[in-house]
Amino acid sequence: MPPGSKVRSRERSATARGPDRLSALPDKALQRLLFFLPSREAVRTCMLASRWRHVWKSMQALRVTNVDDYRSASHLNKFINSFLLLREPLRLLEVEIGSHTDGEGDDDVEPLQYMELWIECGLSSDAGVLRVFNKYTVRLILRDGLITSKNLKVLELYHVEVDSLHIDFSSCPALEDLRMKLCYFKAFMIISPSVKRLSITCPEFEIRSRISAPNLIFLELADCHGRIPLLENMPMLTSAFVRLQTDSDGCANKYETGDCGSCEGCCDSNIGSKTSVLLEALSGCMNLELTALASKFIFRKDLTLCPVFSKLKTLLLSEWCVTANLGALICFLQHSPVLEKLTLQFPEILEDLVGTGASYGTLKEPFSLEHLTVEVKCQNADDKGIRKILELLDFYGVPSEQIKIQQPPKIIELEEFDEYYDNQQPSLSFSFEQQMTSQDVDEATSSDSWDSNDESTSSDSSDSTD
Repeated sequence: MPPGSKVRSRERSATARGPDRLSALPDKALQRLLFFLPSREAVRTCMLASRWRHVWKSMQALRVTNVDDYRSASHLNKFINSFLLLREPLRLLEVEIGSHTDGEGDDDVEPLQYMELWIECGLSSDAGVLRVFNKYTVRLILRDGLITSKNLKVLELYHVEVDSLHIDFSSCPALEDLRMKLCYFKAFMIISPSVKRLSITCPEFEIRSRISAPNLIFLELADCHGRIPLLENMPMLTSAFVRLQTDSDGCANKYETGDCGSCEGCCDSNIGSKTSVLLEALSGCMNLELTALASKFIFRKDLTLCPVFSKLKTLLLSEWCVTANLGALICFLQHSPVLEKLTLQFPEILEDLVGTGASYGTLKEPFSLEHLTVEVKCQNADDKGIRKILELLDFYGVPSEQIKIQQPPKIIELEEFDEYYDNQQPSLSFSFEQQMTSQDVDEATSSDSWDSNDESTSSDSSDSTD
């Protein structure tokens, strides 16, 4: 049977089952549907009916996410090349590419060898969104100057290293949303004059990088390995979430004592004892979350030179602020004159309070907290550390009706349902941490360029995909 007869046979069968309302939609609606599909699945829709044969050619996205469906990296590269060659010459609005994961050990770089080429193709098509996911065991190293685009608005990098001592995104003047996860940094400076939302999670900083983003509105800095980056002045910043990891800043004892003493030459000579690493740049925030283990000194070091948080409305702190005399907590409250809501999050029992270790920049003037609403999230409300905090809040005039204590739900085990609970019992781990993200950017950018691209080519093109 000729190939065309098979298609006509499928169409007659579909007609016998009822009208095909999906195929009756206009081209732009069908292209919008295919926009969110992986590119390989979108191309396969050409087999549904003759109506669908050329629709995929006008879709304005390249998405290669199901990489393990391809036999090898070369097979994946062949598909991408064919896709770009056969599609209509329209701008790609979004490019989302992933590395192949089938390698032969850490020395095999074949799964990564085409990544830079795909990135160049995406940027050359003036993509507004670029997402690069490297799920291979070897880190993807991008050469300096590769990411250059006048139209790029959203950039997301996963398990990537930019091979430069000076990472400058000035060549992307439209960049507003920058997200980096599991990335490696050896740069002295990371600069982006235009970025408004910056998320750096699970990074590794070989040295103490300086981050300069003068137009930044939202910052997420979480679980740093190695050195804590130094934040330059960020006058537009309104919301920030900072969470320090267990092994971040091995020289943390330098901040308590003024001298490292444990690792020769590892402390930064260009950061003086009067320089704030984090808090100075965060002092203009309206919403701030600072979480870390009690053993982390970086926040408490900054508090010795504590700036005034003149705009701060909501604040979340964890156990790092609990010292023997509660000096760190008092200092923060004194320097937050318009604070409206304080959330204290203590996943662990506070039986052993941390020693002071430093003299914080407390103010001599008396202050009152009668306007403050406080929420304490803890394991045990009878813990002596919690009681001491409540006494402090009472001393500074916080009304008891404005203090809420939240504890984890108690788990009641029923003997007759032991077997059921073995499989269904909820986790005993208890964490209240608020995860601030910038996912709302996706909604803003997903439809950003659709209205301005009405020149989409009709799907009735005479080109064949057979």
